[in-house]
Amino acid sequence: MELESEWVHRTPNLSALSYRFAVRTDDVSVGGQVDAALSGLRDHLHAAYVEHWYSLTAVDAPGDTVDVARDGEVLAHGQQAGDALGWVVWDVNRAAVEAGADHLLFHSGAIEADGAGILLPGASGSGKSTLTAGLVRAGLGYLTDELAALDMASGRLLPYPKPITVKPGSFAVLSDIGPDACLASGSRHWTGREWQVAVGEGTGRAIGRPSVPGFVIVPHFDAGADTTLTPLSDTQAFFALAVNAVNLVDHGSAGTRALGRLARGCRCFSLTFSDLDEACRLVLELVAAGTGMATAVPGGAGYGN
Repeated sequence: MELESEWVHRTPNLSALSYRFAVRTDDVSVGGQVDAALSGLRDHLHAAYVEHWYSLTAVDAPGDTVDVARDGEVLAHGQQAGDALGWVVWDVNRAAVEAGADHLLFHSGAIEADGAGILLPGASGSGKSTLTAGLVRAGLGYLTDELAALDMASGRLLPYPKPITVKPGSFAVLSDIGPDACLASGSRHWTGREWQVAVGEGTGRAIGRPSVPGFVIVPHFDAGADTTLTPLSDTQAFFALAVNAVNLVDHGSAGTRALGRLARGCRCFSLTFSDLDEACRLVLELVAAGTGMATAVPGGAGYGN
């Protein structure tokens, strides 16, 4: 049985769409880094109630390896601290899907520009997280890099500001936004096999507002290919969204109608890219033409993941 006295640190209450949780640990240095990485998910509306607890327990000396548990059930044993955080993020994503009955969910990045929502649907390896990170670095508002939520009642895209997950293939091109936890601790084991890059206040990566969908851009990373934006028909956009819809079956005909409204109501494109800077430039110019916002393109070589 876990005793409350075992825990020297706990995060504020956190929320992943409809899933509420907090993280506690017996290592105060680990707790500080988890606080920083998950700060975008702070739940100010349910400050007194935690539905689920993640526990990070030091296995050896503090800061060496960590066991990860959810509500007392072990998820992973003997993880480096950065990888333990990755396990928490992975399980929160899974649980957010299960708790997301009020939302139509997509395997998609999502960002916000002057009130317009931009969906970036794609399978793992398509470059959606890398493109999301590049556009957030350029000043757009971050909604999510993994699980985009369309509120079925309002028709708006909702923020799910989990840390941005950056895979090894994109470490070099996104080195300037390397994980806050790694930078703050000065300890390389915080990088883990993937980076969990914090968003929100104090990070320089703003969280976007609930927004009306305005664009669907389907990314395809292709090493060495020319970077091009190609318009999609309503039918092509519908199927690109449908294959990346996580819980479409659960919403039945209402979900299908919502997909149709998205495809008809958004400007829809396929984006093939090998250079992140060029991809961001094309997207920013497209969005600027549609919203009237100013553009700013980050520097550095490009890569997709």
